[in-house]
Amino acid sequence: MERSRRGRTRRMPSPGSDNDSSMAGPSSKRSKHFNQTEYEAEREAEKEDSESFEEASTSQSARSQGMRAFQNGQNISQHAGTFNLTSELSIPTAFDRCGKVISMRLTNFMCHSNLFMEFGPNINFLVGNNGSGKSAVITALALGLTSSARATNRASSIQKLIKNGQASATIAITLSNTGLRPFKADVFGPHLTVVRQIRQSSSTYDLQDARGKSVSKKVSEIRRMLLCFGINVENPIFVLNQEAAREFLKELEPASNYKLLMKATQLDVCTSSLTECHAQRGHFTQDLEQLEKKRDVVAKQVEAEEEKLSILRDKEVVKEKLEQCKIKLAWMAVTHYQKELENLEHSIKLIENKKTKLEHTTSKKETTQATMTQQLSAFKATKNQALETYAVQEEKLRSAKRAVQDLHLKVSNVKAQIVNSERRLREDQHAYDECEKLIENYHADFNRVKDQREQHVNKMEALKKQVADSEDIITKLREEQQLIKRELNAVQERVDAIKNDRLQLHKSKQKISYEIEALSRNKSNKLSVYGEQAIQVVHALRTQYAGSNMHRMPRGPLGQYISAPKPEYRDLVESQLMSCLRSFIVSSDSERQSLRMLLQNKFAGGTMPTIITSPFTDRVYDVSRNKVRPTTQNTTVLIDEISCDDPVVMNYLIDMLRIETVLVTESKETAEFLTSDTENVPPNLTRVLVPSLGLEYIPSPNYAVYSTKINPARYIHINVDDRIRQLHMEQSDLEEKEASLERDYMQHRKVLENSHQEITKKSALIGQHQSRNQRAMQQIMELQNFDYQELPEYDRLKSHLADSGEKIEKCKEEREMLQKKLKVIQEKKESLEAVEAEEKRALEGIQEKLSTLDTEAREVESKIRSLDLHYEENTKNLQKTMELERKMLSEKATVLSDLEKARSDAEKLGEFVATTQSEEQIRESISRYKSKIKQVEQLNYNPEELERALVDLRNDLGLQARHLAVVESVIKKLRMAYHQRAQLFQRSRHHYFTMVQFQFEQALAMRKFKVSFETSDREKTWKINVFPPSGNETSNTRSLSGGERSFTTVSLLKGLWSTSDHPFYFLDEYDVFTDEVNRKFITEILIGEGLEWLSRQYCFLTPQDTKVEASNHITVHKLEAPDR
Repeated sequence: MERSRRGRTRRMPSPGSDNDSSMAGPSSKRSKHFNQTEYEAEREAEKEDSESFEEASTSQSARSQGMRAFQNGQNISQHAGTFNLTSELSIPTAFDRCGKVISMRLTNFMCHSNLFMEFGPNINFLVGNNGSGKSAVITALALGLTSSARATNRASSIQKLIKNGQASATIAITLSNTGLRPFKADVFGPHLTVVRQIRQSSSTYDLQDARGKSVSKKVSEIRRMLLCFGINVENPIFVLNQEAAREFLKELEPASNYKLLMKATQLDVCTSSLTECHAQRGHFTQDLEQLEKKRDVVAKQVEAEEEKLSILRDKEVVKEKLEQCKIKLAWMAVTHYQKELENLEHSIKLIENKKTKLEHTTSKKETTQATMTQQLSAFKATKNQALETYAVQEEKLRSAKRAVQDLHLKVSNVKAQIVNSERRLREDQHAYDECEKLIENYHADFNRVKDQREQHVNKMEALKKQVADSEDIITKLREEQQLIKRELNAVQERVDAIKNDRLQLHKSKQKISYEIEALSRNKSNKLSVYGEQAIQVVHALRTQYAGSNMHRMPRGPLGQYISAPKPEYRDLVESQLMSCLRSFIVSSDSERQSLRMLLQNKFAGGTMPTIITSPFTDRVYDVSRNKVRPTTQNTTVLIDEISCDDPVVMNYLIDMLRIETVLVTESKETAEFLTSDTENVPPNLTRVLVPSLGLEYIPSPNYAVYSTKINPARYIHINVDDRIRQLHMEQSDLEEKEASLERDYMQHRKVLENSHQEITKKSALIGQHQSRNQRAMQQIMELQNFDYQELPEYDRLKSHLADSGEKIEKCKEEREMLQKKLKVIQEKKESLEAVEAEEKRALEGIQEKLSTLDTEAREVESKIRSLDLHYEENTKNLQKTMELERKMLSEKATVLSDLEKARSDAEKLGEFVATTQSEEQIRESISRYKSKIKQVEQLNYNPEELERALVDLRNDLGLQARHLAVVESVIKKLRMAYHQRAQLFQRSRHHYFTMVQFQFEQALAMRKFKVSFETSDREKTWKINVFPPSGNETSNTRSLSGGERSFTTVSLLKGLWSTSDHPFYFLDEYDVFTDEVNRKFITEILIGEGLEWLSRQYCFLTPQDTKVEASNHITVHKLEAPDR
């Protein structure tokens, strides 16, 4: 084990040896850069600023705290000499801040027997291969500082972290106690040590001072110390363990991001406090309601006692009130009777008016009916005369209409004849004009037709030339199109090949995912590397062959019986035996059939292991005669590098693979020497393997050299966690290959699309030229079939012109005659239409008169019927009204009698008293007063005792009122404080989110990454959209490459570190998914962060070897694999 720069990292002897040292802290060391002059200057600065240090607020930002600690930490550590303990024991001046980890000792913890490690004060790199115990250091840090085993994701209980075969484990962590806020510096000194002893049944703590003396064994004291130093090991941004780092690197979901940011900035503690405050306010509100209820009960008791005392003092007053109520009730009865009498008189008056009206209506019935009958007879006579006149007038109107219709028919015929003559006139005139025009343009048309023929001939020649040129272009375009199609087929084949590769990669990833899930479910079973089906098969075989048949049980998978004692040959042994590691061996055909049925059942749809039939023996073959002998150093026989605890399996390897005849060497020259010349070939040699070069030699006379690929072991002596880690690495490699294939696929797809577009473009050009040719051919055909104008004979045109002139004159004469005839007919028609209109108006007047007579007759008949009907109804109503009048008069007399009696009774009780109370209220008051008088007479209260009880109740009521006022004041202040803190919390949350986002953007900008954020406080999500330089947008790390994923995560951590200050930061496996280039870049970022914040301590754990050089601020620890 190595350690660069200062401090020591060493494996210590076992606890029982003589060399075991104590748990005391490191010796005092001074920095060589710190001279006496600087010391005196800083002592002067300390005296001047001592008051400001004492008044400094702990709520300032993380950067101000870090700078102040860096500038003044040495002063305070030097000034601590006022205490005896700190003057005797000191630590290196570089540990200038309380809480930095100085050293750690692990005894029998996880894989470490006795490990002591000294940390540098600034930047630490802890480097070691997988299994060297790096994660044990970060786990011990969390457990030693009061965390739980479950929080570390390493075990469900702390006892499971004790090294195998040991009864207890010890964790000792030494922390700096020199800085701005030391923890009981007079008691502990410049540093203190937390020791946690872990046993199988319990776990204890011990807090020791700088001398190693125990000061306290209470966990509460340790937690007060951690609170004083501001240490929180359960915050993932301060101590990020292996499992958390891998989960953190895998995906950044919005809800997890929000939760992480709240926890990192400790805003989740504020949220919990606000929630508790709100709940406490609710409890106080409930208490207030209970106090109000108690106060109301006491107030009612006071009121009851006061009423009792008032009743005793004012008994005569109650009696007077009772008499007063009785008087009010009596006069209220009088008032009631008066109102009832007024209502009766009003009703009687209305009934009398109705009776008078009904009597008047009944007496006039016979006179009105006779008058109406005479009117009805007069209406009928007038109507008969009007009907006779209507019939005569209707006949006159019909005669006038017939005459008008006859003339209208004649007008229509004449107008049709005029239209025909005008149409013939237009046709003859058109023929005449055309004939004149032809005669005038005869010579011009002849020359025009001749020129037209010559133009058409020239145009056809040009079109034929255009068609020929287009055909040549089409031929050339078709040749280019065929060439592109041939190239397109090659590209398409490449695209299909890439598709197949992507499909195979996807299947491989799925297979690895399934295998990881199966291994995770069966971590405790060593057969899990062969799959869950193999576990089920072995379990079924053990059940089937339990008892005396165990020796007949088939062997398999064969790999579980085979191991390689030397780890360097494990990959070679598995590569040589790969063909049979998953196989099963049976001893007979019947067992072969039985095993085949079992395998077919368990491996349905999968690759079934091979079944081998071989005799079962209880001892391994003696191969001493047939075994090849190593003739040189560094040469071994393959059978000697294989350990097998089952003779059946070992005999099979000897029979089938002849492992006793295979030599293994690390020297290519040795292999060539033993195989190239027949004289040098050892007896029984069949092959020589050179695993370091991946070569296989066949000895002479069949001398040959073959290249063999040796893959990492996955079955023989493999740790399940290592296998899972190996599968994760394979999965990452597949993802990178898939990303490369995706880019190749997109490039070829783009070429394919461009080729298709080019072919389409060529086809469009061919179509355009073909369309042009078709149009040209169509124009040629049209020109060939063009009908040229035929010119008539000149004499025939002259004759036709004369005939048309004669026809025009005849048509004009015929039109004038018809127009005169139409005018005469229209004048006669107008006179007959006037007569028709006059007769129609006379007929309408008669119709209107008949309608009026009918309406008046119906009204008279309706009045006569109504008069008969209403007479009977009015007679009945008159009788009812007279009966109701007699009844109302009788009730009036009764009410008058009751009124006089009530007034007489009321006058006897007293004079009239006005009141606004209802009768029910007055009766209730009377009942209450009587009850009070009766209670007073029965209870016989003592006034002095009542007064004393009343005083006690009033005092109690006052006390409760004051208590209630205090609670109300507290609730009011709590409500105001809650709202103020809630607003402050919202502003702080916005500030921290903005600060983290700004620092995150600045870190990503170093590689030209871009990022956007979507924050929802209601849904508690913080979505991160990352834009790598490639331009792909993503909101999680799944679609990023390994390097981009690690860089994004480290940038986010850097942003979170800027918001929260802590003495130390431990980060495990930050580069698990990166290549060499990205790891170097990320490491430089982390080193830059550490150099910027020298007041903090950083420790970065990595399984990869680092090229970081140690310096004044950088310490490199290298861990070797521990003895297990």
